[in-house]
Amino acid sequence: MPCRVKPVLAGYIEASIGIAGAVISFLIDPDDFKLKYAISLAVVPILVIGFSSYLVIPIFVFSIISGTYLYTKKFYYPFVFLFAFTLLSYIFFGDGSQWMAIDAAISTGMIVVMIFDSRERQYVKANEITRGEDRIKEVRRDYVQIAAGIIIIGLLYFYGVDISRILVTFGSLLLYAIGNFFSARPDLMIGKFLQNLERSHTKLGIGSMWFASGILLAYSMHDGLYLIMLIVFIISIGDSIATIVGVNVKSPKLFINRKKSVAGTLSLFAVSAAFGFLLIGFLGIDYAALGSIVEAVSGYPLDDNMTVPFAISLMASIVRML
Repeated sequence: MPCRVKPVLAGYIEASIGIAGAVISFLIDPDDFKLKYAISLAVVPILVIGFSSYLVIPIFVFSIISGTYLYTKKFYYPFVFLFAFTLLSYIFFGDGSQWMAIDAAISTGMIVVMIFDSRERQYVKANEITRGEDRIKEVRRDYVQIAAGIIIIGLLYFYGVDISRILVTFGSLLLYAIGNFFSARPDLMIGKFLQNLERSHTKLGIGSMWFASGILLAYSMHDGLYLIMLIVFIISIGDSIATIVGVNVKSPKLFINRKKSVAGTLSLFAVSAAFGFLLIGFLGIDYAALGSIVEAVSGYPLDDNMTVPFAISLMASIVRML
């Protein structure tokens, strides 16, 4: 009996802290949080039941609050709680199954903010509108994204899913804070360098937030090494190659998305299918095809860095049940 009381009590404490954070933030800024918390009433029960964990509540709530206050000084207060909960979770749970719940809570919290927060949604829209306007900057961004993909795939290959998941989670949170800090300090050398990677009239790190959300979402939905490798490859390396080819090779635009070209989409499928076949066999080609289609149709307010991992993970879940 005592062994069961502690986990139950800990769960109640975790849930209480998350609920308290939500209530306090709502009382302070009701207009900023009422819609997001209304959406959360549907999201949080799914996370709690799906992962059998109350830990998702405070992490999800503080992800919502941090995202809402992004690019302001208020950001750091909820972010400290978010980082602290994540760090304590590592200390107490290590690389266990609880970490999938943590990744799910962080990624879904970020996604809710970027879709349902009016201010963040404008930043996302500006990022989408200016996509492809500056070819040199787009290619430069893609080289950075390819490097990020190679690093994550390398972590997966050398350290496995559990350890790489933890490293990527903490890396995402640190980038989250770095983006917030340097967005307010473009006068600093690092701030100027990072801003030069962003599209015009776009807040620093908006694209990176979508990318991080997609990676964490993939980690939270599956623990298969090769599947996560393939998802990371598609949204980092494959997507970047598609952009590089798309801006340098003349070809018709896709009728379903005028921002993307036939050459870019075909190149995305070709390299992703080859990589997928090496990892998984013919099923990897199917995942690459789905990822290419979803990437082609994705657009504001949703981002392909989120829709592609979700679609492939959902397909993989269905395949696993068959």
